[in-house]
Amino acid sequence: MSFCAAPYGGSGGVFLRRAGAPLSCARPAQALACATALALAMAWLPGGVHAADTANAPARGDAAWLQAIQDAARRQNFSGTIVYQRGEEVHASRVVQSFDGTDSRERILTLDGQQREFIRQGDEVQCLYPQLRRVVIEHGAARSFPALAEAQPADILAHYEVRRVGSERVAGKLCEVVELVPRDHLRYGYRLWVDPSSSLLFKAQTLNEQRAVLEQIAFTDVHVGEPIDAAQLRPSWSTAGWAVERQQAQATELRQQGWSITAPSGFRRLAEVVRHLVGAGESSPRSTLQAVYSDGLATVSVFIEPGAPVLEEPESQHRGPVTAFTRQVGDTRVTVVGEVPPATAQSIAESVVRAPLQR
Repeated sequence: MSFCAAPYGGSGGVFLRRAGAPLSCARPAQALACATALALAMAWLPGGVHAADTANAPARGDAAWLQAIQDAARRQNFSGTIVYQRGEEVHASRVVQSFDGTDSRERILTLDGQQREFIRQGDEVQCLYPQLRRVVIEHGAARSFPALAEAQPADILAHYEVRRVGSERVAGKLCEVVELVPRDHLRYGYRLWVDPSSSLLFKAQTLNEQRAVLEQIAFTDVHVGEPIDAAQLRPSWSTAGWAVERQQAQATELRQQGWSITAPSGFRRLAEVVRHLVGAGESSPRSTLQAVYSDGLATVSVFIEPGAPVLEEPESQHRGPVTAFTRQVGDTRVTVVGEVPPATAQSIAESVVRAPLQR
């Protein structure tokens, strides 16, 4: 359930990810640096959200409550300021989303650091970098906070227990506070603040086994259900004359490429793709395999890089809830990046083995 201030393909992520072609990290060798751009691909559930139905949502069934949060993040107009915090690192973004009854459009503008803006319509995201005069277009990219999960609520509840904590004000509104407690040591826990009148997620924290906060994201101000002017969804800059880069990935099957991965209990495969990436100091692209797994909240990417520089010893790095573990398998480098405990990332990396080619 990664979240951060610059979701789509940047170096600061948000509560996300999608089932199409997840775009986690442009260069697996820099996996941890861009790991906060990992997003939790969300499968949106049908049906609207009504205030009378969502009050005291956990009391009317955990599955229905989770579904209401999923629906609210997709099927609502909202705008506000989001603040992301991990340790001493703090970032802010301005977000606007409109829903026309069929599809949603979204604009996210970073408020500190390097200027960046993300414009989403349907499954296409335009990432604008004004200092570079560059637009990066992605398809199937991750949705951002306040999105919650990819899986069906029943799948989440199979691996997390819902515990109602009480009520607390966020962005001036009294929210229901609920914890999602993992049923094993393979994943982290989460604490959520949900607006009972709209079911929109106002705040979220990732918790370790000692219930310490690893990272958090929250609205500091938010307006829900108000009309959104079309001008609020337009880019801040004219992109005429800017360079346009389209991120491409081809669907594949790892077995057909001669590889096998054993995912931990509860993690199901979302996508397997081939990417053609150019690493630092390289003049031509190198084919990299990527597999993405999720338990509905946590998401993990596995990068398989034949011909990458040889790694003498396994490496493990951590930033907040994100772990990056890298090991060498013959002439191939394997990197696992995800919002999971270090032991989980290592077990996934060690499960990557060569397999007989399937035709």
